[in-house]
Amino acid sequence: MKKKISPNLIGFIVAIVATVGSLWFYFSFLQKKNYYILDNPTTETIQVSIDDKPYIVAPEQQVLINLKKGAHRMITPNKQEINFSVKTPRGVLNPTKSAYFIFGLPYGVKVNVDSVFEQNVHKYQNKVYHGDIRIDSAAYIDDFYYNLNEKFPRVTKKSENHKLRRKIFRKDDFKQYYFQNFE
Repeated sequence: MKKKISPNLIGFIVAIVATVGSLWFYFSFLQKKNYYILDNPTTETIQVSIDDKPYIVAPEQQVLINLKKGAHRMITPNKQEINFSVKTPRGVLNPTKSAYFIFGLPYGVKVNVDSVFEQNVHKYQNKVYHGDIRIDSAAYIDDFYYNLNEKFPRVTKKSENHKLRRKIFRKDDFKQYYFQNFE
């Protein structure tokens, strides 16, 4: 005599398979990739050492590097030793200490975009910029969501949460982005 499989057991197995499949799909295709960028916005090739591993970065190029959370050491092109700590899943290493712009765009249904831009006014090199802007020239920068080689999404889902999504830009890239989108 054959035993019948319970409909409850079949439902449970289908639910487990659907959950595992959904997680696999999310982690394979949808999850935002996190990485660190060693950037050289200058017009000269630079040599940098991070945790005793040498990197040569061509002018206006960047190198993706793997860093684990915790303390690290960078030797800059001018032989300055900089200690920094990685706490976030993405960051930019700035061995030339060039100026980077971190620009925040508001997302969510409760955000009054006009007030965000009117309240925040910044002047840089005799030019006025409106919006949530921070200029940073630290050796390690990590206060952003979208990295140098990523774009702001064209479409975002509506959300009850109101928040800013920040993107980091090289100085000239930010000026071009701001000119194209806000002037």
